[in-house]
Amino acid sequence: MKLIMMYADANRLDAVRKCLEELNAPGYTVLPVEEGAGKTGVHTGDRVHPGALALVMIIDEDAPATALFEELARRRETVGDHMSKLFLMPVERSA
Repeated sequence: MKLIMMYADANRLDAVRKCLEELNAPGYTVLPVEEGAGKTGVHTGDRVHPGALALVMIIDEDAPATALFEELARRRETVGDHMSKLFLMPVERSA
């Protein structure tokens, strides 16, 4: 099992949902991220610190998760989305 974790540009969240539907993602969870800070600065989604992010998580079997990750990354690059970040991690345990 693998986990795809995406910090998605909140302005693109509808497009991300559409991509997940088109790519037959097995399901996903979206958590709004109110604030954070990193290499690209502070993100709180207000006028002073624009750039709200949402956390999107998908869990699937290894091969489908890897293929989904690669396609999401490709589509992110195609639209020039430099804010969203994708991570692919093994799921060591679930209960």
